[in-house]
Amino acid sequence: MQGLFDKLNSFQRRAVETNEKYVALRASVGSGKTTVIVYRVLYLHLIKKVPLNKIMVVTFTNKAAEELKERLKNNIDEDVKYIGTFHSIANRILRENIDLNRFGYTKEFKIISYEEASEIINDIVKEGRLNIKYKSKIQKRIEEFKNGNLLYANMKKEDDIKILYEEYRRVKKEKNLMDYEDLIVNCYDFLDEDLGIEYIIIDEFQDTDYMQLKLIEKIAGKRAGIFVVGDPNQTIYSFRTGTQNIFKDFIDKYNTTIFELPINYRSTRTITEAAAALIGEKIYCKREYGEPIRITSHYDAFNEANYILRRIKELKEKGVCLKDIAVLFRRQVQGELLYDVLGREVECEFIKGVEEQQDRIDRESVKLLTLHSSKGLEFRYVFIVGVNEGNIPISTKREIEEEELRLFFVGVTRAKEVLEISYIKSPSYFGFKGYKSQYISMLPKNLLLEQDSNSKYTLNEIYDMLRLEKEKKNAEKKVTHKKYGEGIVIYEDDNVLKVKFDSYGEKEFFKLFCQGEFI
Repeated sequence: MQGLFDKLNSFQRRAVETNEKYVALRASVGSGKTTVIVYRVLYLHLIKKVPLNKIMVVTFTNKAAEELKERLKNNIDEDVKYIGTFHSIANRILRENIDLNRFGYTKEFKIISYEEASEIINDIVKEGRLNIKYKSKIQKRIEEFKNGNLLYANMKKEDDIKILYEEYRRVKKEKNLMDYEDLIVNCYDFLDEDLGIEYIIIDEFQDTDYMQLKLIEKIAGKRAGIFVVGDPNQTIYSFRTGTQNIFKDFIDKYNTTIFELPINYRSTRTITEAAAALIGEKIYCKREYGEPIRITSHYDAFNEANYILRRIKELKEKGVCLKDIAVLFRRQVQGELLYDVLGREVECEFIKGVEEQQDRIDRESVKLLTLHSSKGLEFRYVFIVGVNEGNIPISTKREIEEEELRLFFVGVTRAKEVLEISYIKSPSYFGFKGYKSQYISMLPKNLLLEQDSNSKYTLNEIYDMLRLEKEKKNAEKKVTHKKYGEGIVIYEDDNVLKVKFDSYGEKEFFKLFCQGEFI
């Protein structure tokens, strides 16, 4: 039985076989953290004889949970009862372990999406004629009110947010509905039963928020051990959640034992050393040096996209599978252009969200992903486009820029074999500067191959570019606002409308609340 763990390196094995109650495992990129989680469960169950229904494993995505289940099945026949995302585990506890009737719900409650929640909120505001400030941030304000963060919820302005919150809560109970945040908060508030959990393992701990941690601490009580795994250098959501110090806070609170996984198995030494230079830390690498990181500059985004297309076609001719190639970008609008250009000649998919990523990532096609959506994935060939100042980083405010650097680090470390980085000299996107990002200058020169792309196109390619440019201009949506005057829509999704005004710059509107503001 002990031989089962012989394939682990010394760092992995120390973490797997520890008997400490509170553990924080700092796992460098590509260091085998999923392997450690699998073998930690096996060690607890097979060696320490802990029943699987007393072990809880919390993951960041459903895809990660499915991978863990699959790998565990190779060694044990039973299933771990509590394995999944915070939301899926909270959902299960609410339905199976809590008398919801006491709290105005039934076990058949429906989970509503962000869009459905927005519709309910909009109806409440309209019917109650409520005075609500900062409408574009209304969902976040309600979440913060729910979590007790009244300073953020009130946004230093007096309005009817409390009335809206109370009415929103009443409507949900009346209709037997819960939003995703309710799953966590209600599970914490309603749970008064000891689930008998002895060990809790949390993956991607750097992305955990404090309400989720409070729920874990309640489930754990004083009996259960907590084993957290993650990489503080991949913290890319903290500016929104305020959890940039969650690792340190957890370590300080529990006097936690710290373990490290410092060896990268994923990327070539070229890519690993470049990534290490960005964060100022040593990352050990098991692999040899590979191809230099190619840095290319292009006249504009169309030239950049056509260059990427040619490179992908070259790789395809050499026998590279399209699903091993990813193109990463900072903004959705970049992905739309790439999809237009690349889709003419190669199979590609513009993947816009985490759930969509999980469903479609294995298809035989080039993946077009935002840097945020790429987290947790790996590809043999990675192109990062638009690495211009004003885009990566998107802002030079210190608290934002620190997270932007970590985001770029995440993008760089998605590459296993080959990494190409490009920037453009004549950007048409709002906010872009016409020169390369400061982050490119942080990469060691001996690892780079820099070149200025003076691409030449056939007449047909020029016609195609002109056609796309014309379509883009025709698609520009002009609007007139009662206060700000005439502007052009620069971004739009189901919830948000961003408009660039000549005299006022860029403004963001929450669709559900801006009706009547535009002429």
